[in-house]
Parts: sequence; structure tokens; C-alpha cells
Amino acid sequence: MFLLIVPSLFDLCATALCMYGLPHVDVSIYQMLRGGAIVFVAILKHFALGDKLRGYMWIGVFWNVVGIIIVGGVAALNGSSDESGEESGAEENQKNPLLGVCLILLGALVQSLQYAFEEKVMTMENSAPPLLLIGMEGFWGSVVCFFVLYPVVYYIPGADHGSYENPHNTMALIWNSSSVFWMVVAYFFSIFFYNMLAVLVTYMLNSVWHAILDNFRPICVWISDLFIFYVITTSFGESWTVYSYLQLLGMLVLLYGTAVYNAPNAGSIKLQGRLVDCFLKFDYDDEERTPLMSDEDRDTSYRSPYISPMLSPGGTTPVERREEARSLLAGRGDKYGAIENGQRKRGLSMEE
Repeated sequence: MFLLIVPSLFDLCATALCMYGLPHVDVSIYQMLRGGAIVFVAILKHFALGDKLRGYMWIGVFWNVVGIIIVGGVAALNGSSDESGEESGAEENQKNPLLGVCLILLGALVQSLQYAFEEKVMTMENSAPPLLLIGMEGFWGSVVCFFVLYPVVYYIPGADHGSYENPHNTMALIWNSSSVFWMVVAYFFSIFFYNMLAVLVTYMLNSVWHAILDNFRPICVWISDLFIFYVITTSFGESWTVYSYLQLLGMLVLLYGTAVYNAPNAGSIKLQGRLVDCFLKFDYDDEERTPLMSDEDRDTSYRSPYISPMLSPGGTTPVERREEARSLLAGRGDKYGAIENGQRKRGLSMEE
């Protein structure tokens, strides 16, 4: 269990690095740079975890990176054009874009280490279930924050009532402001469900999928901004501009890259040398995808005898599942028949 402190430390370090870099860049640039985790995770899987990626997978990762650059770059152009001339000279001088970019990319690298480590501990001989993993990450993260980080930042001199960060002032603000309190509650549950679903994605697919799906954040931010601007209030959010069409193109590139990486599964795109495939062609005949939750895993430790046989994923094909269901039902019939015969015999003996 103590080993599970490692991904928690990775998560804390990545979050801290990205948060320190965020004030120096626009939010859209921040979201774009977080997409660098794809490249780092793919390299770790290929060279560290020994999971050799096929050529078409690298193509899919490449298109995802291109999509992130388009979406994040367009958002950055929109943000820069909207905010140009609005910030004071003092605020502008406080920003160091190069430092922000370096910190965010370093945070993406640390985040990729977390993804790869999570996949590793869920594929070991004594593997950790995904919900246990996320629970222990939260536990160790809380322990480190309350007993290590908070005491350290409290005694470091700063502008927060004499401390770099004053936990007492933070708690007073939360308890005395209902808006801040409910915002913290909403943030807590959103992060909880996000982390839980993220670990399940790594468990059922792999860490590259985790990183790829993470890159839909710029799209979600963009859609949320449009919704806020046109539905809630024009004081916040983002309007549809000439750059929005290019941003829509970036979203399509993201979806295309994801479909290429997911081949040959259902809903994917196989590169067969067509124009839409950029004349790239790969052989998928012998391809076998092996996510963390493979059929072999389902047959053993994660298989429940109480699941309906038609819903159980034990058989790898529909025919095998039907045969398994028939044999299982036949076995149940023999068992129930033996029980019924035993009851009849006991009834006859009692009558005698």
C-alpha cells in the first residue's frame, strides 16, 4: 500500500508545477501545453513499460498532438487579441511566458509518469484494483498535504498573514463565505469523479488513452465558454469568431487521431492508403489489442459467478459466450435436479 504514495506524489508535483506556470500564460495555452503528456506517455510506454506501440498508434498520437496545437493555438490567439491593451504595464511585466511554458511542460512530463506508473501497478502480478488505487492516491495526497506541505508553507514567510500560505486564513474564508464553500464542495466532487474515471480509463484501456482523452479539455473549455457567453451572460465566456472555424477543425483532427489510435476496434479508422489516410497504409490482420482489463483477467480474479452468463465477458466471441452459457445452464440444471431429488428422498423418508 505504501507503494501507492508514488502516483500521489507525481500528481501533487504535476499540479503544483502547472499551477505555478498558469499565471504566466493564458488558460488556453495552458490547456494546449498539457497535451504534451501524450508524447511523454507514448515514449514511456514504448521504452519503459515495454509496450511497443504500432506505427499507426504513433500516427494517431501525432494527429492528437496536431489537434491540440490547433485548438490551443486558436484559443491563445483569441485570448491574446481580446486581452491586448487591457492589462496594465505592471501586470504585464509580472508575466514570464517562457517560465510558464517550461513549468507547464515539466508538469505534463510528471503527469505522464503518474499515468505510466498507474498502468504498471495495475498490470503487476499483485495488481491494485483501480478504485483502490484512486482511493490510496487520495489518502496519501491528503496525508502529504496536511502533515508535510501545509506546515512547510505556513512557516515560510509570505504575504498571506505572514505566511507563504496560511491554512487558518483559508479555512476561515471557506466557512464564512457560502459561495466559496459550495464552490469548494463542487470542485471536490468534480475532481473525485474525474480521477476515478481517469483511473478506470487507464485500467480498461491504457495510459496513452488516458492522456489522449485528457486532451479534450481545450474543447470542453471552448464549448463551456461559448455556452456561458450565449446562454448565461456576455460578461464572461467567449464569442464565436473567425478563429472558431479553425478551432472546429482542430476538434475534428482530435477525433480523427483518437479513431486512428483505437484501430481496429469498433468505431475506429484503419489507415488503408486512402486520401483521408494521407496515403498511409498499415496491416491490421494480426493485430490484437490487450487493454489492462483483458478477457483473461475477466475470466479469473474479476469474474463473478453471479453475473448472468449472457452478460459475462468470459467468452471472447459470441459463439463461445453462447456455448459457455449453455454449459453453465446445463450445470445449474443438474445441480438443481440433484437438489430436488434429494428433497424428494428426504420427504419420503419423513413420511415413512
